[in-house]
Amino acid sequence: MNDDLTLKILESYVEIDKIHDDINNRIFNFITNANELVELSDDDYQIEKTTKLNKISLKSYILDSPCCIALNEKNIVDYTIEELKSYINQYEKSFNDDSSKYSLALNLYENLETIEEEVDKKIKKEIELISTLFIDIRKIKNNSSDEYENLYYNAKNTIDSDYNNAIINEKAYNICIQMLNDIFNFFISGYPTIPDEYLYKDDDSQ
Repeated sequence: MNDDLTLKILESYVEIDKIHDDINNRIFNFITNANELVELSDDDYQIEKTTKLNKISLKSYILDSPCCIALNEKNIVDYTIEELKSYINQYEKSFNDDSSKYSLALNLYENLETIEEEVDKKIKKEIELISTLFIDIRKIKNNSSDEYENLYYNAKNTIDSDYNNAIINEKAYNICIQMLNDIFNFFISGYPTIPDEYLYKDDDSQ
């Protein structure tokens, strides 16, 4: 048994699991606050399935705000999120206009960016760990999707072999398989999606 390797896997799992919990908490907070925005916007904003689609929808909603329209009329079109927050606060004070829903939309957008960053961080750490057992896992970043199946089974066979040869124990083995599945699920399916029950469905939906 390689005690150092097993310990490294267990320690990495604790760190990765914390990131995983943070991602789940952020998704929950996003759904909660996004539902609030749906109500505040009178359904102008609707929760989308993916982080990418939600970012597009939120950006469109924010750019349609009175503040952004006013900025556009002044040919002010290039600004950071922090600068836009300041502009919105100034607009709210100058025109006595409640812009809280647009501030909420900005916070939701930032939350989505953080979720994606945290997922990237988690996958990077999982790849780093699996590469200590199967170095070729690093190739997944450059492989085409039709190469994923072979890469997955080669990785799994190597991890299976390490377990069967008592290089890692059962707990470390299960962690590695879980991480391996996480990696491939990400490269196949992308960032976490919003559960269907939180998505808008029109009258034609089944």
